[in-house]
Amino acid sequence: MTSESRLNRAHWEDFENEEKRSPETFTGRKILFYIGLMILWVLCLMVGEGRADVVVSEAEIHSAVTEYVQNRLTDFAGDVEVSVRRRGELVIEGVGAVRLRVRQDRLRSQARSIPVVLEVMRGPALVREYQMMADVRYLDDVVVAMHPIERGELINEGSVTIERCDVTMLLGKYFSNMEQLEGLQAKMRIGLGRPLNMHYLEQRPLVERGDMVRIEAKVGGIVAVTMGLAKDKGAEGDHIVVMNTTSREKLLAEVIGPGKVRVLF
Repeated sequence: MTSESRLNRAHWEDFENEEKRSPETFTGRKILFYIGLMILWVLCLMVGEGRADVVVSEAEIHSAVTEYVQNRLTDFAGDVEVSVRRRGELVIEGVGAVRLRVRQDRLRSQARSIPVVLEVMRGPALVREYQMMADVRYLDDVVVAMHPIERGELINEGSVTIERCDVTMLLGKYFSNMEQLEGLQAKMRIGLGRPLNMHYLEQRPLVERGDMVRIEAKVGGIVAVTMGLAKDKGAEGDHIVVMNTTSREKLLAEVIGPGKVRVLF
C-alpha cells in the first residue's frame, strides 16, 4: 500500500469518527442554547421586578394632608386635629421616586371639613391627583361655669374655671381667658360646666330702670346738668330713655358712667 493510499484511508476513518460523534455534539449545543434562554428569561423577570410600581402608604397620605391643613389654620390659637377620609395605600404606576403635594379643592370648604386635592408628582410632572376630605377638630382653653350661675350674677374667678375643650361647634362663641369677662354678668341661668359665651352674658348695667340719674346736656362749650329718672337699664355706651323730673320731658341719652347719662342731640 502506497503512502498516498494510507493517507486517504486515515482521512476516511477521521470522517467516520466525526460522523459518529456529531449527534452528541449537536445535543450538547441544544442544551447550552436552552440554558442560555432560561438565563435570559430569569434576567427579564428580574428587570421586571425592578420596575415595580411605587406604593404611597396611608401614613404618608395622612401626614401630607395634615401638614397642609394645619399650615392653613395657623391663625387659630388652640390645637387642631386632622382626620383624613382616606383608607389604604396608593399604587402609582412606573418607576422613580414620587412626592406628594396638597392644594385646596374648588369645592366650598367649612371650618369642620376642608376638601383638598392630593397631587402625586414625579419630578416636575403631575402623575395623578386624588380628591379627599379632611375633617378638622379644634381644641382650646374655654371658660366654663364652676357651679350653676344665677341670672344677674357677676362673673368672677370664683364662679368660673378654665378647661381644655373641643370647640369645633363653638368657634367664635366662647371665652378663653378671664380678662374677657370683666364687667359681665349672667343674663340667664348658666348650668354647671357649660362654656360661657355672649348668648348667656351681658354687660353689667351702670344704670337700672327706675334709678335716679344725673343728666348732662352739652351744647357748644356749655354743659347743663339736671336730674332725671331712667326708664330703661343700660351698660356703658347703651342708649336709654330718661325723663327729666323737672319738665317731665323724655330724652334719649347715652350711659357714660354709674348713674350718669348724656343727652343725645
